[in-house]
Amino acid sequence: MEGLCMYISKSKRPNGKYFISIAKGIRDPETKKSKKIQIKGFGTHDLDSKSGKKALVQAEAELKEMIRLDEASRGFENFEDFIVSMSKDKLSLKHKNIGYLPYLEIFNQLELQSFFSKMVKDSKLDYSFSDMMFYQVLGRLFNPSSKLEVATRKDDFLYDFNFVNNDNIYSSLDVFSGFNKHKSKALQDGIQVINDMEILLDTVDSEAKKILETNINNTSHELEELITSYDSNFEMNENKLFKHLNKHMEKIVPERNISLAFYDCTTYYFESFDEDGFRERGMSKDNKRNETQVVMGLLIDTNGIPISYRLFKGNKHELHTMKEVIDDILNNYTIKEIIIVADRGLNSRANLEMIRGKGLNYIVGSKGSAVPKDLKEKKFNSSWNITSKAEAKYKSGYITSKRKVSHNDETYDELIIKKYSDVYKEREMFKQDKMLERAKKNIKDFTINSTTKSKSKYYKAVDNPKEKINIEIDEEKIKQEQENFGYFYIVTNKVEMNPADIMVAYKSLYKIEESFRILKTNLKARPVYHFKERRIRSHFLICYLALVIQRVLEYKLEEKNVEISTHEIINGLEGFVIDEIDYKVDKLYMISDKLFKSKINQDIFKIEKNVLLSNEISNIIKKM
Repeated sequence: MEGLCMYISKSKRPNGKYFISIAKGIRDPETKKSKKIQIKGFGTHDLDSKSGKKALVQAEAELKEMIRLDEASRGFENFEDFIVSMSKDKLSLKHKNIGYLPYLEIFNQLELQSFFSKMVKDSKLDYSFSDMMFYQVLGRLFNPSSKLEVATRKDDFLYDFNFVNNDNIYSSLDVFSGFNKHKSKALQDGIQVINDMEILLDTVDSEAKKILETNINNTSHELEELITSYDSNFEMNENKLFKHLNKHMEKIVPERNISLAFYDCTTYYFESFDEDGFRERGMSKDNKRNETQVVMGLLIDTNGIPISYRLFKGNKHELHTMKEVIDDILNNYTIKEIIIVADRGLNSRANLEMIRGKGLNYIVGSKGSAVPKDLKEKKFNSSWNITSKAEAKYKSGYITSKRKVSHNDETYDELIIKKYSDVYKEREMFKQDKMLERAKKNIKDFTINSTTKSKSKYYKAVDNPKEKINIEIDEEKIKQEQENFGYFYIVTNKVEMNPADIMVAYKSLYKIEESFRILKTNLKARPVYHFKERRIRSHFLICYLALVIQRVLEYKLEEKNVEISTHEIINGLEGFVIDEIDYKVDKLYMISDKLFKSKINQDIFKIEKNVLLSNEISNIIKKM
């Protein structure tokens, strides 16, 4: 390596102070003139001040070390070879993840740092709540696990997370409720006072007993009000966050349209069998029979980016969840028109009347039993509106019908689309074959005491003697089912909308199913190990925030025509670990050939060399 002429530079600024740096002089190969290149800066100071003298001492010490390294490195073809050749006692080697950088960019673009900072300005926390929330989000995106396990990974990143510890990571979950250790003590003290008074009840006379009972009731009422205030604080801060996210989302997704909103709900189970008024047993979508659960209603836009969500008690039926989420939208956003798109599981008369009553529109799936008989009996033929190409193997098409609907003494029009698809029919035939296969396998074991798993809707009784039930496969029922295979129905009160656009909107419901899959699989939002309601709600809020940031990243990549799945993005970024070499005066970062050639680097980071200096790391994000 060629030697460098390095020295301390003191450049005078207009304010009379000096910018101190280590610089090197080189000769321009074209002009043959000398020029100065800054290597490392130490800030602007008054040279006679304490800070100025300290900066000069530090600069001189580091210059001495740099000259030593420069002289020792002569004879090597490049600096990388020299660093690799150095003994371990002269440098330290650490592995650091920089895969968080795309997520940090989005976190900052959404101005979440300022939001969280303002939220806790009077909380007197001894750590940055904004950085903690970002760390919690990373804990969901990268190898999600328990909060205790997440806390052990603070040194894995090229970011200062030294404030993270077990106490902080758990107490941060209480911040959204306005809960803190002082209020926790007040709550515990209040409970202890009640317990002490209850013990005294049997040891005092009737007059003292009345006084104690009054005091117990008053203290209990105060504690209930305190707990209620925590729930109120959480919902207030949660709504502020939703509003903030959707406002700043417009900067990233300028053409965003949340007037077409997709709604669905799912369940999340707990490693607990104890019901408590929030965690309750209900109809599980995870096929869990005994565990308690909560219900989540989620609203997303046409890009798959979440708009809002709500948590409900575990025993709340999905049909009754939609109203609260829609009210959030109406209360927080000025939107002239909203079309709610939902699956047929959420299609009830009460829900549709609720949507219409709010002056909104809907596109919902419908069961065949809920449509007019004459429409249901019409079979697919060439007279339908054909949507498949003439040469296509699988045919598809649709017909439409209108009907009148009455609500609150007013009459509305509804458009019904009957859609047929050979692909859909083939899928239903496959499902039926699997069910019949199980039914035929289990028929020999069927008895009056058989479990639900061994029963089948395709069984029918041949006769019914007292001592035995004889059954066989109901062939007639199989044929009746097959008559309706391939057909599905969509109902809307947006009657002037193009049927093709209605079907595209309904088909886009897969995006919300995909979001639930990401939450449950990639972010591992279930099972939930928290037991306090405020921490359960905080856990899901962090999962939701991680989903928002992940979906925004996917949107940005899609805009650049980058085809990469959620799984590939998360796994690739989690594994984007580089080698940090600390050689005292600076740090060097080396990227393996595997990472350098990876899809993540080619599509996201776009790093162009295997070795980077510390000041080059901050420039990576500008290329993304």
